[in-house]
Amino acid sequence: METDLKRKWIRAGLFGAVCLLVMVLAIFVFRKPALKITARGGRALTPAVEIPQFNLLDHQGLPFNNDSLKGNWTLSMTGFTYCPDVCPTTLSKMAAFLTKLEAMPGNNRAPRFVFLSVDPFRDTVEELSRYVAYFHKDFIGVTGTPEGINQLVTGLGLYYVYTDQDDDHFLDDVLHKPAKEDYGVVHSSRVLFISPQAELVAVLSQPYEADDVLALFTQLRAYYGD
Repeated sequence: METDLKRKWIRAGLFGAVCLLVMVLAIFVFRKPALKITARGGRALTPAVEIPQFNLLDHQGLPFNNDSLKGNWTLSMTGFTYCPDVCPTTLSKMAAFLTKLEAMPGNNRAPRFVFLSVDPFRDTVEELSRYVAYFHKDFIGVTGTPEGINQLVTGLGLYYVYTDQDDDHFLDDVLHKPAKEDYGVVHSSRVLFISPQAELVAVLSQPYEADDVLALFTQLRAYYGD
């Protein structure tokens, strides 16, 4: 009797070990491989970053919030319409990227491109509407309250600060309009890649060209799906 009981325990132990081994093997065999970015300046975020809750306005004066990011890929950058170099250069590259994407064979549903203004005091809805349309008819400009913009930008791990143009002195307060009208803005220049599930999955840092944007977007769409 005692020998039979030992045999049952041994068989049970072996069965459990086999089940555990099968589970471990299944995890390694069927687990999705890690995304390896090859595009210049690109970096995957693992795990993906949840977009903070926000409520802003687009360049048509319509609500733009977390739900606006769902259902399609979104590329985004921070900037301001008075920007003399980085912003217009980046917007031109984004327009060139979309042209290249549209020329590719197959289903090339274009992502949205969102230009998030970090200068709500000068970048009104009307100003943004004129600005983004100059670069591409489908670009989306977004603005809002200083508090709403600051909360979203900092929540995404980005930065911006106002500067005195006369001495390049940084102004600590971004929630109130600077006293001088011709203030500057120093801001993050990375492009954000947001999945159709409204999660930040990758960033693209300077320097980059339209081909780098296309390479990173193609990789992300192949990995995550449309």
